[in-house]
Amino acid sequence: MEVILSITWASAYQSVRGLVLHYAASWRAAGLDLVELNLSDKGWPDQFGQLLQTRRIRFVFCTSGIGAAIEVDGQNLWEKLNLPLFSLLLDHPAYFAAHHRTQPANVVLGYMFQDHAQYQADEVRAGNLVTSLHYGIPDLPVRKADAGRPRIVFAKTGNCPDVLAASWRAAPKLEAILRDALDELALTTCGNAHAGQFHPLLVRVAAAHNVFLQPFSQLSRFLVAQLDDYLRRRKSTAIARALLPFEVDVFGRAWEHIDTGGARARFHGPVDYATVEGQFPGATASLTMNPNIDLSAHDRFFTALGAGIMPLSDRNAYTEANFPELLPYCFDFMPGSIESAIEHVLADPDATRELARATRARARGPHGVETAAADIVQTMQAAAFAGTVRDEQKFFVP
Repeated sequence: MEVILSITWASAYQSVRGLVLHYAASWRAAGLDLVELNLSDKGWPDQFGQLLQTRRIRFVFCTSGIGAAIEVDGQNLWEKLNLPLFSLLLDHPAYFAAHHRTQPANVVLGYMFQDHAQYQADEVRAGNLVTSLHYGIPDLPVRKADAGRPRIVFAKTGNCPDVLAASWRAAPKLEAILRDALDELALTTCGNAHAGQFHPLLVRVAAAHNVFLQPFSQLSRFLVAQLDDYLRRRKSTAIARALLPFEVDVFGRAWEHIDTGGARARFHGPVDYATVEGQFPGATASLTMNPNIDLSAHDRFFTALGAGIMPLSDRNAYTEANFPELLPYCFDFMPGSIESAIEHVLADPDATRELARATRARARGPHGVETAAADIVQTMQAAAFAGTVRDEQKFFVP
């Protein structure tokens, strides 16, 4: 059996590894075993050498660019071994620019969110094959909810928006650009904002301050990343404050800026991915937040449905088009919207669970993780085929 070599590392919560393992069953069904190589293990070079001698590797799979840039004798390892690599990128290209622009030709840039792939096509324009995928609904255990009151879980790292905004004061001109951009995005009156808006808006606002942004320049990336990070912090903080009066279990760190005195919500601190996923089967709903995207959904939206519980998520174009029955359980960031979605669950938890499981049954086919897993394999086949085309071949019919 050929193998897909998955590069792992000691990441926070091990959440990325947990997501990759959901693809493994589909790959094995297609005759491709999954073998993990943990770069945090000092013995990984010897393990890799033994693997090369005993198994045939179809392609290498990494996440967030980790492991893509390993070099041997001044040459990229995967290029040297002629091993194609699928780099699953979870962040906007404004972060960690080298992961998105300076990769060898045999690297496929696969974006978890279509919004980020669109930015790559519009602004970065790397020469690699670029694709995007929706994570998909995994086949998780579905069991009868625990007896008693309905349970809602929220797994998210916090971080204070005011701390980030205070750092901008060191550069008043940049602070003015960012403040003007945020005023136009108007989160609490427009309801939401997404990454596709950021760069065009910043180009226009910066020009009004006599700063002319170049595509994917360091300054352009910096400003996009500041807007992206700040709005994520604003959104997660709004969710945390809205859930305080409700019996919600919160898992994650960096919530010190939230006053939890007198709250009914319970803040448990950081836990690993397996612990969070283990909370799903007995819950009624999972609060989740999209990372400033409009054309995809966060993986926790899909994993909630996989466990047969309701994803309480901020609405966007993707969920509106593909999961319209869930819109009563979606929210935006106008006053009272988050609370209304939570109250909708609490008003009839049985109906909430029934709808979540009916949606799971309807959507597991077209929107299952199996679709994304198959697409990754097919994309690597396409990249391999394109690489065999001879340089002198004419790309037109004479």
